[in-house]
Amino acid sequence: MKTLTKLTLITLLFAASSVNAFAAGMKPEHPVLFIDDKVREATINVENTEESTALLHSSLQTIPEEGENRLIITPQLARVEPGKKQQVRVLLKEGIKLTHQTLQRINFIAVPAEDGDKNRVRVTIGQNIPVILSPASLPVNTTPWKGLKARRAQGAIVLENPTPWLVRLTTQAEALPGNQRVTLPKTYILPQETLTLPLSASSDVRSLQLHPVTRFGILTSPWQLDL
Repeated sequence: MKTLTKLTLITLLFAASSVNAFAAGMKPEHPVLFIDDKVREATINVENTEESTALLHSSLQTIPEEGENRLIITPQLARVEPGKKQQVRVLLKEGIKLTHQTLQRINFIAVPAEDGDKNRVRVTIGQNIPVILSPASLPVNTTPWKGLKARRAQGAIVLENPTPWLVRLTTQAEALPGNQRVTLPKTYILPQETLTLPLSASSDVRSLQLHPVTRFGILTSPWQLDL
């Protein structure tokens, strides 16, 4: 039993040291990518911040609300030397026309290159960034959360986005007064989407305080909605 425990501990420590060794991995130059249906493409450089060669695996991810993959990414797999950058191109598929802002995500995964040592533990480290897709006719809105609406309904707060813009925010909110914590189910609200947020106590709640995130992923000042 002691031997098994020791081996398990050694394995965990070795795995942990491997994670630390590849913690930086592939670093995208921007925290978010924007594509509209006129230009229809965007590029991003991804840097290998490690001291060894790695394979960059780039893949696309849809959101549960809209399962259709509207994008193409190339190259999907590329060898990147230490300290070097690989340009990744993302294109809107032919025939796709957007009516409102929506969201997909890109996964950038660093896969350590083979070095002939079959006994070495290899850990893949990934980064995930959003891709915001917009109609070309939709003007840029730097404060889309100001268009949100909120109301009370049977022990809950109903949060609505009646605008054509995607709103990004943290999952933490507060019902005021009383500073009652409210948890959002996700970090975005799609255009025309409604979220129902349960309250543990609702008698004195008169407003909802949100914590919006800018289009570049930066947390900004809290925003209050009267109910």
